Amino acid sequence: MKHPENAMGFVGIGIYNVKRTHNFGALIRTARVFGADFVFSIGNRNPQEQSSIGAELTLPLFHFTTLEQFIGAIPVNARLVCVELTPGAFDIRTYEHPRRAVYLLGPEDGTLPDSVMRQHDTVILPGAYPLNVAMAATVVLYDRASKA
Repeated sequence: MKHPENAMGFVGIGIYNVKRTHNFGALIRTARVFGADFVFSIGNRNPQEQSSIGAELTLPLFHFTTLEQFIGAIPVNARLVCVELTPGAFDIRTYEHPRRAVYLLGPEDGTLPDSVMRQHDTVILPGAYPLNVAMAATVVLYDRASKA
């Protein structure tokens, strides 16, 4: 059954160059709770794709080796939204989420490349310090659902 917040669109969420298996597992679990349509990872540090409750068995999971490969695979009718603690980003509290969105979170120990953030919407979460990447995914998907 489709979640009501996605009735008019779809949502995918993933992490670039994810470092820790438990963070990717938590992202999968969060994605399932909030009705995401797919989850992905990008980079060579791809951990085991599993969550503590088997959520990875209920969602399509994709892995891309490079950012270019990932960007080329984004549905043509979707908008890429970067989530990063960076100057000039849109405050998520006032951001209008696209109906068809693919959210890309930066790694736990780095940032998304500037070239990607310059070409796509980039949102920033409230607070002066970065959140754990799995927690950031929860905030993004909750904000999207609450504004639907």
